[in-house]
Amino acid sequence: MQINFLNIGKAFDKKVVLKNINLELNPGNTYCILGKNGAGKTTLMNLLLQLSSPSEGHLLYDGAIQNELTKNLKRRIGAMSEDNPLIEELTAMQYFKLHGKLYGIARSDLKLRVKDLSTYFFDDPEDLNKRLSAFSTGMKKKVGLMASVLHTPDLLVLDEPFSGLDPVAAKMTIDFIRTYQNGHRTIFLSSHDLAYVAKVVSHLAVLDNSEIVFAGSLETFTNEGKNEIDSALLEVLKPDTRNLDGIGWF
Repeated sequence: MQINFLNIGKAFDKKVVLKNINLELNPGNTYCILGKNGAGKTTLMNLLLQLSSPSEGHLLYDGAIQNELTKNLKRRIGAMSEDNPLIEELTAMQYFKLHGKLYGIARSDLKLRVKDLSTYFFDDPEDLNKRLSAFSTGMKKKVGLMASVLHTPDLLVLDEPFSGLDPVAAKMTIDFIRTYQNGHRTIFLSSHDLAYVAKVVSHLAVLDNSEIVFAGSLETFTNEGKNEIDSALLEVLKPDTRNLDGIGWF
């Protein structure tokens, strides 16, 4: 799915969160939006998912302006938010079955997909029969990611997919995202885990002071790999230099 942000702006009361956002997401690429806390990354994702409406500008989905996501478009989009809300009274399996009903997934397809994904993400697939309230943060993150792809969406939106994961689970997630992208899907994520970002994305956008100050390939951002992604980000953001000389109680 191709996405175009055209002159998008967003304000809450008089506070401008986003302005003049122009960004194109193309199939076959994995994008990450970077920026400081409060830069507007989650707001941008919420606009894409139409959980919020822009104050100005338009969003195009495959070249068409959509002020409201159609049922067909919703079925082509998968998402996992940072807080990853789950129905914790349900078991993981019950949660997946509910997801399958909401998206009209055939029982046979759902059974196969859950089996394949649980075998990949969980050491013991029997964990799916436990209530989600008993799951660790990392296990819940795996469930959220699994649910986001059960209906095989063309666009996958992931807000902080690596938070709460141990290094092994993070590598599994990186490998999964790479494989799921498959050369024709569009993936849009945000993350502060820059080492993981560098391993999974093809393109980056940087938000600062409500605007996009960089948008391009990972290779361009890191000067063909000559710079680390964290140093390249600091070069773009140019944060104030602060010292600790005045703190004497150390």
